[in-house]
Amino acid sequence: MVTQYGIKYAVNLITAHFGDLVAKVCECLLRKGPLTLQAIVRSTELTSSQVKNSLLVLIQHNCVQAFILDQTGEHGDGAKQSTQYIALLDNIIQRWRFPKFLTVVSKKLDKQCAELLEGLLQHGRLTLKQMFDRAKSGQNGGDDVVQEAFVKLLNAHFIERCPASEPVLTNPTKEEEAARKRVAKSGKILEVQETLEQRVVEAAMPTEALRFLFATETEPTADGGKDKSNSSSVTPGEKRKHDALESEAECGATDEQVVLWRANF
Repeated sequence: MVTQYGIKYAVNLITAHFGDLVAKVCECLLRKGPLTLQAIVRSTELTSSQVKNSLLVLIQHNCVQAFILDQTGEHGDGAKQSTQYIALLDNIIQRWRFPKFLTVVSKKLDKQCAELLEGLLQHGRLTLKQMFDRAKSGQNGGDDVVQEAFVKLLNAHFIERCPASEPVLTNPTKEEEAARKRVAKSGKILEVQETLEQRVVEAAMPTEALRFLFATETEPTADGGKDKSNSSSVTPGEKRKHDALESEAECGATDEQVVLWRANF
């Protein structure tokens, strides 16, 4: 169950790492539960641009998950879809454990692996090419060395593919709807919010077959060509998420050929 102390601690972490504006958006989601972009703007009294930028930071660092709520229409009405955002309290709390995480990886694997993982912890999500470029700029070895460290981390399940940008969820169950009404009456945060968070996380998570799958760009395909699964032709990261947020009706347009990786909490 989410407690007031847990929320306060999570907000303090976000404030220390990303500043007051991002923390205000995060606190709004932690206290009120899933909200649309417009609802966050109304609740925080920030500008739409400020909320969008804050959401971009929180999504990039795995602290917020976007999802599409598919609301089946009543009395013959058509289905309605809305993009909502939910704060991931567990992921936020994990941020204070990052130094310990790096120490464990350094002892179990090696320094190169720890340095590669540190980049993911600092930036939230990176493509393989971005990891290679970062390692080169820091003069931490060539492509072969970086790839070897990457494979070690992947085999040990210290890193994983990022979840889907906007999984689709159906209407909440009757039990969840009843609990939400109790929340509105009592003003308390109940376990139903955690239940919804779990549903969103599970819907977004790649299958086990894909979660730790690594295919290089030069791997031959069945037709004799090359696998472009890690192609960098589309700019990943902030621009990719910013374009997704610009659409009011559907904020989930993503390039599925860009594989983003993150630390496995």
